Amino acid sequence: MAARYLGSKGYGIFSFSFVAASIVLDFVDYGLRTYLTRELSRRPDDVQSLLTNIFIVKWFLTFLTMLVLFGVYSWLPLDRETLCVVVLIAIAMVLNGYSEIYLGVFRAFERMKLVSLLMVLQRIIFFVIGFWVLVLGGGIIEFSAIFLLASIINFFLARGYLKDQRGNFSANIDGLLIKNIFNESKYFCLAILFVWLYFRIDSVLIFLFLGKEETGLYFAAFKFIESLALILASIRAALFPAFSRAFLENPKQLNQIWERAVRFLFLIAIPISVATVTLAPQLIALLYGPDFKKSALLLQILAAPFLFLILNEFITYLLLAVNETKSVIKIAIAGALFSVIANILIIPRMGIMGSAIVAGLTELLVLFLFFRSIREVCGTTPFLSLLWKPALAAAAMGFILKQISWPLIPSILGGVGVYFLFLLLFRTFNENDFLVMKNIFNRVG
Repeated sequence: MAARYLGSKGYGIFSFSFVAASIVLDFVDYGLRTYLTRELSRRPDDVQSLLTNIFIVKWFLTFLTMLVLFGVYSWLPLDRETLCVVVLIAIAMVLNGYSEIYLGVFRAFERMKLVSLLMVLQRIIFFVIGFWVLVLGGGIIEFSAIFLLASIINFFLARGYLKDQRGNFSANIDGLLIKNIFNESKYFCLAILFVWLYFRIDSVLIFLFLGKEETGLYFAAFKFIESLALILASIRAALFPAFSRAFLENPKQLNQIWERAVRFLFLIAIPISVATVTLAPQLIALLYGPDFKKSALLLQILAAPFLFLILNEFITYLLLAVNETKSVIKIAIAGALFSVIANILIIPRMGIMGSAIVAGLTELLVLFLFFRSIREVCGTTPFLSLLWKPALAAAAMGFILKQISWPLIPSILGGVGVYFLFLLLFRTFNENDFLVMKNIFNRVG
């Protein structure tokens, strides 16, 4: 919606600011949060001590990353408007980082309804007030200020919900624990950093090579894919504590959880990919308007390997849960190097279309490299037997969608109906499936 009012250039500025700040700042927050969730799921009585000392580590790391971020910004030839936006977004991302630490505690105790409530509330505040500002004629700076406001409100809400578990801050400071947290969480942070690099660096390179307008066109398609991934990431977040506990208590159960997770990922991700590729022109027209028509082909290219992206994210967090962090780092570094080098070579020749192709190839490379690690942890996963039924059902859905010319919403509903009809014809579901889905979505909800 914002892209319609900001235009491709304004949306490009916002996109660059958001991605650049998230690459530099988010890896600390997500790394510490993931470490906290894993440790609390294993030893829940240590919440006050872990939380206090993780915040001390975060203060130090945030200070260093802010210095790096503003050093990079001062080096780049940014105009005044862009500089104002990147500063507002950076401050908001710092606050979001502290909120993420609190959410990490809620996830560890599987309070997923509260996590979902806070995340949805932040987005509603940003959407409603941001939309109102744009309608009244506000620009990219005012819109970014609303993003900061939503982050401030979310920070205080998350902090308020955790007040009973914060305890006496000074009494919980432990120098040895701080050292241990830093030594162990640094690998989480590095893993997340390189994952973010190979996933998001393309938008930054497009901004540097091609400018604001092309960045806005690319990010419109990228943001849609990221939003779809976030929906499935909520399932991953709900399962992460279970992965961590099962690794210590019952490795056989870990294998069962993983295989069931893969099965439901295939059932959900494959039809999403096919439907998005088929309906991309209508989706872009509805969400972004005629100025973003070029984004439709980008969305199709990015949606095709959507299953690879989702599998990579789940495998990443499974390996983090079972103490295989160094394996994740090595594979993510390979993905980041491939993405950076390929984008530098291809963007000047093929533009944003080439960058979208590189994104898919990067996900395929990372998935290939992950296979060995996941086989060592969970044994042989029967991917083909889990894949063929949802793949055939999704292919049938895609064929039907190509034959009809209905409006978008009826097309989506019709596609869902066709997909589930073929799943039933293939006898895809068993008596345990609905119970498993209920348990997963109870955790998510």
